[in-house]
Amino acid sequence: MAYENLKAFEKKLEGEGFFSKQSQKTIEALRIIYIGQENDGTIGIPHGDVDAAYEREIEYLIDNGYVFTVKHTGLWGFGYRCAEEGNVLGHEIMERTIEENLDDITKFLDKFPAKVLTYWFAMGFEVTKSGHLTTRTAYLSFTHIVNKVLESVDIFNVCEVVRKGLISLDVGVKSFDGQITVLAPEFAEFIQEYSVDIGSETNEYGIYKTLIDFMDQRGFSARSELFERLERNGYSEKELEAVINDAAELDLTTRYIRADVLMEQDEELDEDDVDWIAPFEVIDRDGYIGYLKEVFLEPMKEAFRGGVKELKYA
Repeated sequence: MAYENLKAFEKKLEGEGFFSKQSQKTIEALRIIYIGQENDGTIGIPHGDVDAAYEREIEYLIDNGYVFTVKHTGLWGFGYRCAEEGNVLGHEIMERTIEENLDDITKFLDKFPAKVLTYWFAMGFEVTKSGHLTTRTAYLSFTHIVNKVLESVDIFNVCEVVRKGLISLDVGVKSFDGQITVLAPEFAEFIQEYSVDIGSETNEYGIYKTLIDFMDQRGFSARSELFERLERNGYSEKELEAVINDAAELDLTTRYIRADVLMEQDEELDEDDVDWIAPFEVIDRDGYIGYLKEVFLEPMKEAFRGGVKELKYA
């Protein structure tokens, strides 16, 4: 790749009397801001995350129109975002970073089974409108899943190794005082090479959570709302019926009753009526929760367990 804009920028810095280390530090500052801006319409990366290390470099980038400030009335005061030319340079910086560090990035990612990486990037990050990967909201949910649902500190430790390793390889940054990790859009595209087809397993936690919430009438209780949420997770009523009837064989629930069966049994019932009649009842709450964990969470848990066994980290 030519990186014509980046080369022109480096030549500009050299012509203005920048030494090699000064140029490198200015480009590094722009890389961090480009990644840390995270999404369209945000304050960008908070100034407190970068001012101490790159104050002079950021001043130069602002004065020359590559970066601009965005004020914020809250805790962070203001942040930095890339202007149009800064985004063009930031893109080329990341493309070159990935190209130059390709061997190190590949060796690092190859430590992890592809299935672990697929789960991790699907559940630990969300893709923003600008193409960045961010842990802003997804990581808290993922941490809960790993620690409280899968009950595995080892899995969490593996994912922390991944997160910190990617920052050290210059494809990610920490922002908001270390609370959030953001990965570059160019790396988000690169990581697709390491993703594997895990079918519906990506949504297994969503299915599990939906069925628990339905049992507790947490946020919804209508039959149609149950199906709507399950469909969003790639799950059908036919699949649900089979799982519930298996649970009934274990005396954990009643057998599943479809809406058409209910209306055949009572002709006075219409679709609106049966929408508020639960398709099944839970008999043994603890047993039911354990059964759902076994059916929906074990495939995900086993994939991560494999990653823990294969990864050797200090």
